Amino acid sequence: MTSNKVNMKILIGTPIHQVKDYCMERWLKNVAKLLEVYPADFLMVDNSPSLDYVEKVKKYCKKLGVKNYKIEHIEVRQENGEDERIGRSREVIRQNVLSKDIDAWFSWECDQIIPTKSLDKLIAIMRGGNFMLVAHGSPGRVVQTEAIAAFGITLIK
Repeated sequence: MTSNKVNMKILIGTPIHQVKDYCMERWLKNVAKLLEVYPADFLMVDNSPSLDYVEKVKKYCKKLGVKNYKIEHIEVRQENGEDERIGRSREVIRQNVLSKDIDAWFSWECDQIIPTKSLDKLIAIMRGGNFMLVAHGSPGRVVQTEAIAAFGITLIK
């Protein structure tokens, strides 16, 4: 365990939806690798139209050996769009952080595959500059020269 991990309880929290199934199994495999080296809590908030996707994600977790996780399903009017689904899911995660003894929320979107050392690096940056938020910028999907200003890979204290 590196010094970055000492005394910092992290919640890996992400909204999930059935439209991201194309990458979910690969992402969960990546999460499993991180959880092997960093003992964090893991919460997924499903905002799909029904509970069917929760069951599918549980099967992925079982297949990949991901054991210490929680999935919460929230009912969201799908026709209100992605922003509302994601916003409401993030609020569930935020409430979990506030109601438990969590030092920081590691927002990690389910289509982002990262090296296992990424969380350590974000913690080191956060501590080094006494920051409340450290975000890893990534290029836009449509216009590659524009940065995405979302919580794709972000550590929030």
